[in-house]
Amino acid sequence: MGKTKITRKGQVTIPKEARERLSLSESDYLDVKVIGTTIIMEKLESFESLEGSLKIPSKYRKKTLEEIEDMARTKRAKEVIDE
Repeated sequence: MGKTKITRKGQVTIPKEARERLSLSESDYLDVKVIGTTIIMEKLESFESLEGSLKIPSKYRKKTLEEIEDMARTKRAKEVIDE
């Protein structure tokens, strides 16, 4: 598919043909894996690229999904009663 060179900063250019085939653009994220002497770059979907970038409020961190849903139901019920 093509050759590329590593720059002084450790950057590489992905050949145009590869970028076009995967519809890669400037803001896309790639997952990088090393297997032996092979580097594999895999395009991440936009949702996956957000992983780890969202902050979870401290009051939810140690709660199960069920506990969070119960908290939401309770809060909504109180709002309905207060209307």
